[in-house]
Amino acid sequence: MQASLLVLAGGTSRRMGRPKAWLEVGETNLLRWMVERLGPAFTEVMVSFAEPEQLLELVPYRLVFDRKQEGGPLAGIEAGLAAAHHDVLFVVACDMPYVTREVAEMAVAAARRCDAAMPRVGGRPEPVCAAYRRSALPAITAALESGRLKAADLADGLDVTWLEGLDPDLFRSLNTRDDYQRFHDDFLAQR
Repeated sequence: MQASLLVLAGGTSRRMGRPKAWLEVGETNLLRWMVERLGPAFTEVMVSFAEPEQLLELVPYRLVFDRKQEGGPLAGIEAGLAAAHHDVLFVVACDMPYVTREVAEMAVAAARRCDAAMPRVGGRPEPVCAAYRRSALPAITAALESGRLKAADLADGLDVTWLEGLDPDLFRSLNTRDDYQRFHDDFLAQR
């Protein structure tokens, strides 16, 4: 796809107790595993961290860092859109390992006609697994500047194409050690 991939890896991982990007997945870590799964579908791959201190090891991807500290996922999305070489950016949190290439392709195709294409699961938007066009950047920057940091509220100020009827399991996150253990056990069973 002529689009950019941005993997968000700048979260604080409070519930997990350790940085999620570096969780072990077989012979690699969750960040690399996500990029290896989704990255080949894109012509550009970037990884977003809140700050350089979050890099626990070198990564062979283009890095972007948040302009606005404490800006949460919105700050990562802003950094990615500002740096992307393409008009459309598919964003996925590094702790969403069930997201498929098909979801990414669907979102990217839909975003070419609006500011963002976002899954909606159970009536809730999934802003950290969505495609954004560069036209969304001013609204994201304005939200950050005004302190409106909740990514789910972002859709209110954008022309969004909602992706409905998708399997909710695709959007499960690894928020706790139990979530991670289930994912890791499933991963090992499939090898």
